[in-house]
Amino acid sequence: MVVAVAVAVQVTRTVACADGPENGRAYFYEPQAGPGNCSLEAAGQLFVSVSAGEYAGSQACGGYLDVTGPRGTVRVQVVDQCVKCGKGELDLSRPAFSKIAQPGVGVTRVVYDRVRNPQVDKPLGFRVKAGSSVYWLAVQVLDHGNPLRSVRIRDGGHWRDLRRGGDNYWVFEHFPGAGPFTLRVTDVFGQRATATGVVLAPGRVQRSIKRLYGQNAVTPITQRALPAAPAAPESPMFC
Repeated sequence: MVVAVAVAVQVTRTVACADGPENGRAYFYEPQAGPGNCSLEAAGQLFVSVSAGEYAGSQACGGYLDVTGPRGTVRVQVVDQCVKCGKGELDLSRPAFSKIAQPGVGVTRVVYDRVRNPQVDKPLGFRVKAGSSVYWLAVQVLDHGNPLRSVRIRDGGHWRDLRRGGDNYWVFEHFPGAGPFTLRVTDVFGQRATATGVVLAPGRVQRSIKRLYGQNAVTPITQRALPAAPAAPESPMFC
């Protein structure tokens, strides 16, 4: 069991958090077996893959988007990178796409927002990567809700930064030892929790008892209308 103590900090805005909704297009896909680039299973079936620019080397992993289409709004978790998508293009799971548009259309115009403090059913979890040892440690943070800014490890009397990997694991390469480890997780809004008792047990999810934010801070899904499509430019008239 991981014991965690949440620490409240002042909320700050970062470049990783866009202001306001973005216009784009959404498609749908059937994911291959196994986890995607974020090393996350497509739990709940409501998930999305984002373009390489928005994936940003796994910075988007585990965060959530509210996506609005002709049928309504759906909340989806970022679990993968869509290598063929351009800026503003989303690849939704079929169940998620079906909530905002008729699947038969294949592609639909959308507006989407990055969600601050989404509802998360479980407290923070940690998964140590296979191959980790007393010489090298990689750990994944689960059920954090907001995208993460940093993960740090207690090393003697100091906090050391872990390096974010493209597969959504955080890496410490400087002889972490046998543990148990103390980890400090901070999201892009500056909300922070410190967890102790993370053991060197590759593959096993170790569940904390705390969250990065409380239930009173959760942002509900807001059903919104899709704005009218921009008018097509008028054709030039010739005499």
